[in-house]
Parts: sequence; C-alpha cells; structure tokens
Amino acid sequence: MVWDAHGAGDVRDVREVPQADARTPLTAEEELRSRSVFATEIGAQLARQGWAVFPAHTPEERIRLFAVARIIEQRLGHRVEAVPEDICSMRFTVVGAAHEAGPAAGHQDS
Repeated sequence: MVWDAHGAGDVRDVREVPQADARTPLTAEEELRSRSVFATEIGAQLARQGWAVFPAHTPEERIRLFAVARIIEQRLGHRVEAVPEDICSMRFTVVGAAHEAGPAAGHQDS
C-alpha cells in the first residue's frame, strides 16, 4: 500500500490469485471419514426431530454436505433434502417426516 501526504492509501499491483477447481484440503481417506462422522451426527438429529442445521462456510463444505445427505438417505431409507439455509449453514430435512418442522428456516433457537 502506498500512502500520500493526506494519509489516503492507494493499492498498486494487486492481482487476484487464480483458483483451481473447488477442492478439499483433505486426503481421500480423511474426506470419507469426515463425511461418515457428519452423516452420523446429522443423521442422529434427523432421526430425533426430522430436521438439522449444520455449518457450511465454504463451497467445499456445501458440496461435502450434499454428499452427506445421500449417505444419510441410504442409512435411514428415506429421502433427505439438504438446502442452504443462509450463507453459512445447510438445513437438512427428512422428506415426508412426521416430525415437527422445527424453527423456521433462517431462525435458530439460541
């Protein structure tokens, strides 16, 4: 950053860092283990109440959680929907579940 006499800054020679396709920093084995753990955690909450909210701060985490929804479907034998609730979380629901709907999307109890 270059500053002038009045304290105003001027950014020079700033370039965007090229990004490869969205990739996980985890090894293939770590990715499988993390998906399994997330599926167990989220699946348990879905089994109890029919919905769950889980953090997803990056595109990679959202991709991972969509895959987790498929794992949970196989385990529960019911269709599981995973949708972004807001910019940092995903909401999971068991489609056609007889459970209460839980808090309105976008509003969590603290």
